[in-house]
Amino acid sequence: MKFKLLAGAALAAVTIASGASAREVGWYGAVDLGYHWPMGIDGTSSNNAANGKPYNWKFNQADDWSGFARLGYQVSSNWRVELEGGYRPGDIESVRGGASNAIQGLCTAGVVRTTAAPNCGSPTGSIKTYTLMGNVIYDILPDSTLNPFIGVGVGINQTTADAIVGQFSTITPVGPAATPANPAYQNLTIDDDDTAFAWQGIAGVAWA
Repeated sequence: MKFKLLAGAALAAVTIASGASAREVGWYGAVDLGYHWPMGIDGTSSNNAANGKPYNWKFNQADDWSGFARLGYQVSSNWRVELEGGYRPGDIESVRGGASNAIQGLCTAGVVRTTAAPNCGSPTGSIKTYTLMGNVIYDILPDSTLNPFIGVGVGINQTTADAIVGQFSTITPVGPAATPANPAYQNLTIDDDDTAFAWQGIAGVAWA
């Protein structure tokens, strides 16, 4: 089974940014570190299940750090433009779908669940997001110690599923004990990526 990730899903992020390194016209560079709270990413299988419908699952990630590198040019005291590269990783916490799915999600791979030990557990793997953005930023009080700024950016976003491995949640032992010919679980591995148009709003305060 192949899953196609929808990279257009928004990823919320909070970043500690330094702003422009100087107010004079000219080039500047910066490296920023922050923390982000990813939203769930929707995935749809390319093949239908036995009920004639595709699998629709939501991939939920753990909160994690984020990093950015920026190269900018101070056009004037108030205006600057930037090229920004970003990286946002996040380990998989759960893969879940709706009640209409033939299989409703993924559990920890390779675990034989029983009535006495029914816990699903989490699949393994991660989703990583890479962005390349062009930003236009307006410095509101460029000559002040505290300088609020606002801006917008457009670019591309690539989302990569890195070896997500999990067990179908609804496969449990039935009848005799599991054997290699009659396994009590079925695992799924997902490796995929997708690239899409991206945009962002920017707001912050730079401290000189």
